Amino acid sequence: MRHSLLGQCLAEFFGTLILVFFGVGIVNAAVLAGAVQGLWQVAAVWGGAVALAIYATGAVSGAHLNPAITVAMATWRGFPRARVAPYIISQVAGAFCGSLILYGLFHGLLQHFEMTHHIVRGAPGSEMAAMVFGEYFPNPAMIGTSAEAYRQVPLVTAVLAEAIGTAFLASFIFALTEPRNSMAPRPAVPIFIGVTLALIITIIAPLTQAGLNPARDFGPRLVSYLLGYGTVAIPGPRGGFLVVYILAPVFGAVFGGGAYQALVRRALVAPKVLVAPDLPAEDHQVAGLQEREADQIAVEETMGEARSDVIVVPCAASGHVGCEIARRAVELVAASTPEVAIRAAGECPRGTKSHIVAVDGSSSCRASAALQECGVRVGTVVSAPAALARAGLVRPGVDLRARTEELAQALASAVRESLREVLAQIRERRRYEEEMAPVMARFDGIWSKVEALVSPNGEVSEEEKSRIELLARRSRNLFVKFDEIVPPSEWSEPHDLFQDALLCIAYACEGWIAGDVHRWDQNLEKARVQVQPLLRRLR
Repeated sequence: MRHSLLGQCLAEFFGTLILVFFGVGIVNAAVLAGAVQGLWQVAAVWGGAVALAIYATGAVSGAHLNPAITVAMATWRGFPRARVAPYIISQVAGAFCGSLILYGLFHGLLQHFEMTHHIVRGAPGSEMAAMVFGEYFPNPAMIGTSAEAYRQVPLVTAVLAEAIGTAFLASFIFALTEPRNSMAPRPAVPIFIGVTLALIITIIAPLTQAGLNPARDFGPRLVSYLLGYGTVAIPGPRGGFLVVYILAPVFGAVFGGGAYQALVRRALVAPKVLVAPDLPAEDHQVAGLQEREADQIAVEETMGEARSDVIVVPCAASGHVGCEIARRAVELVAASTPEVAIRAAGECPRGTKSHIVAVDGSSSCRASAALQECGVRVGTVVSAPAALARAGLVRPGVDLRARTEELAQALASAVRESLREVLAQIRERRRYEEEMAPVMARFDGIWSKVEALVSPNGEVSEEEKSRIELLARRSRNLFVKFDEIVPPSEWSEPHDLFQDALLCIAYACEGWIAGDVHRWDQNLEKARVQVQPLLRRLR
């Protein structure tokens, strides 16, 4: 089932509320009632809260539950940028509401704690009570709130602690949710993410209370501000909450996710799947078409309407010898180079993906100026006087009009030389697109059939089982086909993400056969998040 943005935001809201209710709730119970002994018990509850929240909402939204993880996913995993802000707002709102619920439950204990310890809300030292909502550095309950305690954990240490802790958290999340990671325990991934968080909290909490999550900090901190803790809540008795608990986790998550992608993920070996030689005839069909028909349609759809990759624009002035030479040179280039089309200088070329080349005949008739006036970004400018002077063909007293063809030939060579690298990249991209066309057709056939499936109900007939097994097998076989195509660097990221999507489809099909709704929904959503923007980009 396709989940709307509203449904995903509600899942993030509810998941973060669960996280804060149990996680911040155990902090309330520990500080105000002495309900637990030792940091590990608090950390273990936090880990369990994360696991429960992921199990509850992961199939709908992916269970980011943390703005830092959302930003890291958008940076490295193709998560749609347009969803980043709605996700973050939902996460902060969930954390805020979870804290309000806790205050409704613990306000009596909080007041008693303040009276017993002579704490005045908003006064210096009141972070001893406010710590049950937002976080402080150092941990007031462990290190204290004196000047000596402040010296033990300066601002720089707090920033590093939050950044490093969140970097580890993000890198392990990336590792555990990596489709190529055969060691990842798929159904138990939320539990291992929870264990990861608990271990990090045990190390970082004495220094900063281990926020690691801007929503977990800001939502409860806002509640304490509204309850009268004032500047002790925002910006905190030492200031710096924005840097320590908001910016540092975001930076750490992006760094940790990027480090995993660069250092570990690229070293993962793609599983090799042998294609059975005696597959039934229907396995060679794509969305109801024979393979050859599908390949041809895919080529037509992928290549689409003929569009020039390079648009060359000569200057438009008439009667000027330099512009006449420039126009003739452009005609020669277009005649010998199929990737090139000609436009008039006064016409804004359509297709911003094209490489725009301006050929200027002189300072009085500049094609580049005409293009810039209509908002077109010029990629290359070739100056006819400069190119011909370098070739030694322009000298005082020489009649240029008598040598128009010779000079145009020389200028055309200069234009081709300036485009040599661009044209090489275009030809490589075309080769890759042509090889990708039939692969994408097969992918579309698999994807459309998988999306048409209803959620599993546990009752699977042999016919249905065979059909879904076929989809899973075709997904894995197509994964191998992707590895046979060596993409240019600009296509390497979508190439990898399509492979990840295919593995997620295979895992989703296996979950469907087993009647595992969570496995089905979670892997299908992962594939959907990667596929939608990539199909638009590749086409």
